[in-house]
Amino acid sequence: HCVITDCSYGGTNRSCREFFTPLGMEFTFTDFRDPENIRKAMKPNTKLIFSETPANPLLSLCDIEEISKIAKAGGAKHVVDATF
Repeated sequence: HCVITDCSYGGTNRSCREFFTPLGMEFTFTDFRDPENIRKAMKPNTKLIFSETPANPLLSLCDIEEISKIAKAGGAKHVVDATF
């Protein structure tokens, strides 16, 4: 399971929905502007949190440090795409 921002680059979003989901990977898309949304989206099988900041296309920002703490507490990795 992966918790991923609901505001992400179209290619990333599409890859998750159309390529990885049919392979059995599970994604929860949520608003990363509030870290509490990420906490609520975590599941026992969450292995990855995928954030993007600034997010494309809306340039929204997220709290990388706080998200990393959530990931660590849940035994997941936190990947940050900051290529905008």
